[in-house]
Amino acid sequence: MFVNSYFRINISLHTQSLCFNIQIMEGLTKQQIVLVALLISFVTSIATGIVTVALMDQAPPGVTQTINRIVERTIEKVVPAPGQTASVITKETVVVKQDDLVVEAVEKHTKSIVSIFRVLGEGDTRIELFVGNGMVVSKDGLIVTDKTVVAPHLDENQNIVPQSFKAVFSSGAILSLSIISSENASGFVFLKPVLDENSKKTVFVPAVIGDVTSLKLGQTVIALGGEKTSVATGIVSNIAHPATDTSTDSTAVSGGSIITTDISVPGKALGGILVNLSGSVVGIRALTAGTDDNLFLPSTLVAKLVSGIK
Repeated sequence: MFVNSYFRINISLHTQSLCFNIQIMEGLTKQQIVLVALLISFVTSIATGIVTVALMDQAPPGVTQTINRIVERTIEKVVPAPGQTASVITKETVVVKQDDLVVEAVEKHTKSIVSIFRVLGEGDTRIELFVGNGMVVSKDGLIVTDKTVVAPHLDENQNIVPQSFKAVFSSGAILSLSIISSENASGFVFLKPVLDENSKKTVFVPAVIGDVTSLKLGQTVIALGGEKTSVATGIVSNIAHPATDTSTDSTAVSGGSIITTDISVPGKALGGILVNLSGSVVGIRALTAGTDDNLFLPSTLVAKLVSGIK
Protein backbone atom coordinates (compact mmCIF):
# COMPACT_ATOMS: atom_id res chain seq x y z
CA MET A 1 0.00 0.00 0.00
CA PHE A 2 1.25 3.41 -0.96
CA VAL A 3 0.92 6.58 1.06
CA ASN A 4 0.44 9.76 -1.00
CA SER A 5 2.30 12.93 -0.12
CA TYR A 6 1.90 16.32 -1.82
CA PHE A 7 4.29 19.17 -2.56
CA ARG A 8 2.90 22.56 -3.62
CA ILE A 9 4.86 25.42 -5.25
CA ASN A 10 3.10 28.77 -5.07
CA ILE A 11 4.33 31.81 -7.03
CA SER A 12 2.32 35.01 -6.62
CA LEU A 13 2.72 38.11 -8.76
CA HIS A 14 0.29 40.81 -7.61
CA THR A 15 -3.10 39.48 -8.71
CA GLN A 16 -1.65 36.58 -10.72
CA SER A 17 -0.79 33.30 -9.11
CA LEU A 18 0.72 30.14 -10.44
CA CYS A 19 0.16 26.90 -8.62
CA PHE A 20 1.63 23.53 -9.42
CA ASN A 21 0.72 20.33 -7.65
CA ILE A 22 3.26 17.60 -7.76
CA GLN A 23 2.21 14.26 -6.48
CA ILE A 24 4.95 11.92 -5.39
CA MET A 25 4.21 8.46 -4.33
CA GLU A 26 6.26 6.51 -1.90
CA GLY A 27 7.98 3.46 -3.16
CA LEU A 28 8.82 4.94 -6.58
CA THR A 29 11.37 3.16 -8.76
CA LYS A 30 14.61 4.82 -9.84
CA GLN A 31 13.20 5.51 -13.29
CA GLN A 32 10.13 7.16 -11.80
CA ILE A 33 12.28 9.30 -9.50
CA VAL A 34 14.30 10.52 -12.51
CA LEU A 35 11.12 11.41 -14.35
CA VAL A 36 9.82 13.30 -11.33
CA ALA A 37 13.12 15.25 -11.15
CA LEU A 38 12.81 16.17 -14.82
CA LEU A 39 9.25 17.31 -14.24
CA ILE A 40 10.31 19.51 -11.36
CA SER A 41 13.09 21.06 -13.52
CA PHE A 42 10.62 21.73 -16.31
CA VAL A 43 8.12 23.38 -13.98
CA THR A 44 10.88 25.44 -12.37
CA SER A 45 12.09 26.73 -15.78
CA ILE A 46 8.57 27.76 -16.74
CA ALA A 47 8.16 29.58 -13.46
CA THR A 48 11.49 31.35 -13.95
CA GLY A 49 10.46 32.50 -17.42
CA ILE A 50 7.14 33.83 -16.18
CA VAL A 51 8.84 35.71 -13.35
CA THR A 52 11.39 37.22 -15.76
CA VAL A 53 8.69 38.43 -18.15
CA ALA A 54 6.66 39.88 -15.32
CA LEU A 55 9.66 41.74 -13.94
CA MET A 56 10.54 43.10 -17.40
CA ASP A 57 7.01 44.47 -17.75
CA GLN A 58 7.33 46.27 -14.44
CA ALA A 59 10.93 47.49 -14.93
CA PRO A 60 11.67 51.15 -15.90
CA PRO A 61 12.11 51.85 -19.68
CA GLY A 62 15.80 52.67 -19.26
CA VAL A 63 16.56 49.20 -17.98
CA THR A 64 14.73 47.42 -20.81
CA GLN A 65 16.44 49.55 -23.47
CA THR A 66 19.85 48.70 -22.05
CA ILE A 67 19.03 44.98 -22.04
CA ASN A 68 17.72 45.14 -25.63
CA ARG A 69 20.93 46.83 -26.82
CA ILE A 70 23.01 44.12 -25.18
CA VAL A 71 20.94 41.42 -26.86
CA GLU A 72 21.18 43.09 -30.30
CA ARG A 73 24.94 43.52 -30.08
CA THR A 74 25.34 39.94 -28.96
CA ILE A 75 23.41 38.70 -31.99
CA GLU A 76 25.52 40.74 -34.43
CA LYS A 77 28.81 39.54 -32.95
CA VAL A 78 30.57 36.73 -34.82
CA VAL A 79 32.61 34.43 -32.60
CA PRO A 80 35.03 32.24 -34.60
CA ALA A 81 35.73 28.68 -33.61
CA PRO A 82 39.25 27.80 -32.47
CA GLY A 83 41.62 27.91 -35.42
CA GLN A 84 39.10 29.67 -37.66
CA THR A 85 38.72 33.29 -38.68
CA ALA A 86 35.43 35.11 -38.51
CA SER A 87 33.87 36.22 -41.76
CA VAL A 88 30.87 38.38 -42.51
CA ILE A 89 29.00 37.68 -45.75
CA THR A 90 27.11 40.65 -47.20
CA LYS A 91 24.70 40.05 -50.04
CA GLU A 92 24.17 43.02 -52.30
CA THR A 93 22.00 43.32 -55.40
CA VAL A 94 23.64 45.27 -58.22
CA VAL A 95 21.61 46.40 -61.22
CA VAL A 96 23.73 46.54 -64.39
CA LYS A 97 22.33 48.55 -67.29
CA GLN A 98 23.06 47.66 -70.90
CA ASP A 99 24.31 51.21 -71.54
CA ASP A 100 26.95 50.74 -68.85
CA LEU A 101 28.13 47.50 -70.47
CA VAL A 102 28.37 49.20 -73.88
CA VAL A 103 30.38 52.11 -72.49
CA GLU A 104 32.71 49.76 -70.62
CA ALA A 105 33.31 47.59 -73.70
CA VAL A 106 34.01 50.65 -75.89
CA GLU A 107 36.43 52.17 -73.39
CA LYS A 108 38.22 48.84 -73.14
CA HIS A 109 38.80 48.39 -76.88
CA THR A 110 39.34 51.91 -78.16
CA LYS A 111 42.87 51.41 -76.85
CA SER A 112 43.27 48.34 -79.06
CA ILE A 113 42.03 49.72 -82.37
CA VAL A 114 44.21 51.91 -84.61
CA SER A 115 43.68 54.04 -87.69
CA ILE A 116 45.93 53.14 -90.62
CA PHE A 117 47.05 55.75 -93.15
CA ARG A 118 48.72 55.29 -96.53
CA VAL A 119 51.57 57.76 -97.11
CA LEU A 120 52.37 58.71 -100.71
CA GLY A 121 55.13 61.03 -101.84
CA GLU A 122 57.45 63.23 -99.83
CA GLY A 123 57.78 66.85 -98.88
CA ASP A 124 55.20 69.16 -100.45
CA THR A 125 53.74 66.28 -102.47
CA ARG A 126 53.26 64.06 -99.42
CA ILE A 127 49.70 62.72 -99.15
CA GLU A 128 48.26 60.79 -96.21
CA LEU A 129 45.05 58.84 -96.80
CA PHE A 130 43.00 56.92 -94.24
CA VAL A 131 42.66 53.38 -95.60
CA GLY A 132 41.25 51.34 -92.72
CA ASN A 133 41.51 50.16 -89.15
CA GLY A 134 43.68 47.61 -87.43
CA MET A 135 43.50 45.70 -84.15
CA VAL A 136 46.41 45.29 -81.75
CA VAL A 137 46.78 41.59 -80.92
CA SER A 138 49.97 41.40 -78.85
CA LYS A 139 51.88 43.41 -76.27
CA ASP A 140 54.70 44.03 -78.73
CA GLY A 141 52.31 45.97 -81.00
CA LEU A 142 51.44 43.36 -83.65
CA ILE A 143 48.45 44.63 -85.67
CA VAL A 144 46.00 42.69 -87.84
CA THR A 145 43.87 44.16 -90.62
CA ASP A 146 42.41 43.31 -94.00
CA LYS A 147 45.11 42.79 -96.61
CA THR A 148 43.46 45.18 -99.08
CA VAL A 149 44.19 48.01 -96.62
CA VAL A 150 47.88 47.78 -97.49
CA ALA A 151 47.48 46.65 -101.10
CA PRO A 152 49.85 48.17 -103.71
CA HIS A 153 48.75 51.53 -105.09
CA LEU A 154 48.88 52.08 -108.86
CA ASP A 155 49.17 55.37 -110.77
CA GLU A 156 47.39 56.31 -114.00
CA ASN A 157 49.83 54.20 -116.00
CA GLN A 158 49.26 51.17 -113.74
CA ASN A 159 52.70 51.52 -112.21
CA ILE A 160 53.21 50.75 -108.55
CA VAL A 161 53.59 53.95 -106.54
CA PRO A 162 56.06 53.88 -103.62
CA GLN A 163 54.10 54.01 -100.40
CA SER A 164 54.41 53.51 -96.69
CA PHE A 165 51.94 53.13 -93.85
CA LYS A 166 51.54 54.54 -90.38
CA ALA A 167 49.21 53.86 -87.47
CA VAL A 168 47.56 56.38 -85.19
CA PHE A 169 46.83 55.00 -81.72
CA SER A 170 44.19 56.21 -79.27
CA SER A 171 46.99 57.48 -77.03
CA GLY A 172 48.02 59.87 -79.83
CA ALA A 173 51.15 57.92 -80.75
CA ILE A 174 51.91 57.81 -84.49
CA LEU A 175 54.18 54.99 -85.63
CA SER A 176 55.35 53.73 -89.01
CA LEU A 177 54.33 50.19 -89.96
CA SER A 178 56.08 47.31 -91.66
CA ILE A 179 54.33 44.29 -93.18
CA ILE A 180 55.15 41.04 -91.34
CA SER A 181 53.01 38.44 -93.07
CA SER A 182 49.87 38.00 -95.16
CA GLU A 183 47.34 35.16 -95.10
CA ASN A 184 45.47 34.63 -98.36
CA ALA A 185 42.72 32.27 -97.16
CA SER A 186 41.34 34.60 -94.51
CA GLY A 187 42.49 37.81 -96.17
CA PHE A 188 44.29 39.11 -93.08
CA VAL A 189 47.66 40.85 -93.00
CA PHE A 190 49.88 41.47 -89.98
CA LEU A 191 51.79 44.69 -89.43
CA LYS A 192 54.27 45.73 -86.81
CA PRO A 193 55.23 49.22 -85.58
CA VAL A 194 58.72 50.47 -86.36
CA LEU A 195 60.13 51.64 -83.04
CA ASP A 196 62.98 54.06 -82.44
CA GLU A 197 64.56 55.48 -79.30
CA ASN A 198 61.65 57.86 -78.76
CA SER A 199 58.88 55.31 -79.30
CA LYS A 200 60.32 52.11 -77.86
CA LYS A 201 58.59 52.79 -74.53
CA THR A 202 55.16 52.89 -76.16
CA VAL A 203 52.66 50.69 -74.32
CA PHE A 204 50.45 48.55 -76.56
CA VAL A 205 47.10 47.22 -75.32
CA PRO A 206 46.12 43.99 -77.11
CA ALA A 207 42.45 43.25 -77.72
CA VAL A 208 40.73 40.46 -75.80
CA ILE A 209 39.67 37.73 -78.23
CA GLY A 210 36.32 36.23 -77.22
CA ASP A 211 34.72 32.83 -77.60
CA VAL A 212 32.82 33.08 -80.89
CA THR A 213 31.04 29.76 -80.35
CA SER A 214 28.98 31.38 -77.58
CA LEU A 215 27.41 33.90 -79.97
CA LYS A 216 23.62 33.73 -80.20
CA LEU A 217 21.17 35.17 -82.68
CA GLY A 218 19.77 38.43 -81.38
CA GLN A 219 22.74 39.03 -79.11
CA THR A 220 23.77 42.67 -78.74
CA VAL A 221 27.10 43.56 -80.33
CA ILE A 222 29.13 46.74 -80.80
CA ALA A 223 31.00 47.76 -83.95
CA LEU A 224 34.04 50.03 -83.72
CA GLY A 225 35.80 51.57 -86.68
CA GLY A 226 36.46 54.66 -88.75
CA GLU A 227 39.21 57.24 -88.86
CA LYS A 228 38.23 58.69 -85.47
CA THR A 229 36.92 55.36 -84.08
CA SER A 230 33.16 55.73 -84.09
CA VAL A 231 30.73 53.33 -82.42
CA ALA A 232 27.51 51.61 -83.55
CA THR A 233 25.37 49.02 -81.75
CA GLY A 234 23.06 46.32 -83.04
CA ILE A 235 22.42 42.58 -82.92
CA VAL A 236 23.70 39.38 -84.50
CA SER A 237 21.20 38.62 -87.28
CA ASN A 238 22.82 35.53 -88.84
CA ILE A 239 25.74 33.17 -88.39
CA ALA A 240 26.50 30.89 -91.32
CA HIS A 241 29.25 29.31 -93.37
CA PRO A 242 29.43 30.94 -96.81
CA ALA A 243 29.75 27.66 -98.71
CA THR A 244 28.29 24.73 -96.78
CA ASP A 245 26.17 26.14 -93.99
CA THR A 246 23.10 28.26 -94.54
CA SER A 247 21.47 27.62 -91.16
CA THR A 248 21.05 30.26 -88.51
CA ASP A 249 21.92 28.04 -85.59
CA SER A 250 24.60 29.54 -83.38
CA THR A 251 26.35 26.16 -83.25
CA ALA A 252 27.31 26.72 -86.90
CA VAL A 253 30.12 29.07 -85.91
CA SER A 254 33.43 27.65 -87.07
CA GLY A 255 36.76 28.80 -88.42
CA GLY A 256 35.27 29.92 -91.73
CA SER A 257 31.86 31.13 -90.58
CA ILE A 258 30.55 34.62 -91.27
CA ILE A 259 28.83 36.79 -88.67
CA THR A 260 26.07 38.97 -90.07
CA THR A 261 24.76 41.93 -88.09
CA ASP A 262 22.18 44.65 -88.62
CA ILE A 263 24.83 47.36 -88.22
CA SER A 264 27.57 48.66 -90.44
CA VAL A 265 31.14 49.33 -89.46
CA PRO A 266 31.35 53.04 -88.62
CA GLY A 267 33.28 54.87 -91.30
CA LYS A 268 32.75 51.97 -93.76
CA ALA A 269 36.31 50.90 -92.95
CA LEU A 270 37.90 47.48 -93.32
CA GLY A 271 39.64 46.21 -90.22
CA GLY A 272 36.88 47.39 -87.89
CA ILE A 273 36.03 45.11 -84.99
CA LEU A 274 32.90 43.59 -83.46
CA VAL A 275 32.68 43.43 -79.65
CA ASN A 276 30.17 41.72 -77.36
CA LEU A 277 28.84 43.15 -74.09
CA SER A 278 31.32 41.04 -72.13
CA GLY A 279 34.08 43.20 -73.58
CA SER A 280 35.59 40.63 -75.97
CA VAL A 281 36.24 40.91 -79.70
CA VAL A 282 34.14 38.36 -81.60
CA GLY A 283 34.59 39.55 -85.18
CA ILE A 284 36.72 41.62 -87.53
CA ARG A 285 35.68 43.26 -90.78
CA ALA A 286 37.46 41.71 -93.78
CA LEU A 287 36.68 41.75 -97.48
CA THR A 288 36.70 37.95 -97.61
CA ALA A 289 33.51 37.98 -95.52
CA GLY A 290 31.71 39.92 -98.25
CA THR A 291 31.45 43.37 -99.77
CA ASP A 292 28.77 44.53 -97.32
CA ASP A 293 30.20 46.29 -94.31
CA ASN A 294 27.90 44.49 -91.85
CA LEU A 295 29.72 41.17 -92.34
CA PHE A 296 32.52 39.99 -90.05
CA LEU A 297 34.91 37.07 -89.86
CA PRO A 298 35.16 35.39 -86.43
CA SER A 299 37.99 36.61 -84.24
CA THR A 300 39.05 33.01 -83.57
CA LEU A 301 40.70 33.04 -87.00
CA VAL A 302 42.91 35.90 -85.86
CA ALA A 303 43.81 34.10 -82.64
CA LYS A 304 44.94 31.01 -84.59
CA LEU A 305 47.02 33.07 -87.02
CA VAL A 306 48.69 35.02 -84.19
CA SER A 307 49.70 31.77 -82.53
CA GLY A 308 51.27 30.65 -85.82
CA ILE A 309 53.24 33.88 -86.20
CA LYS A 310 54.56 33.74 -82.66
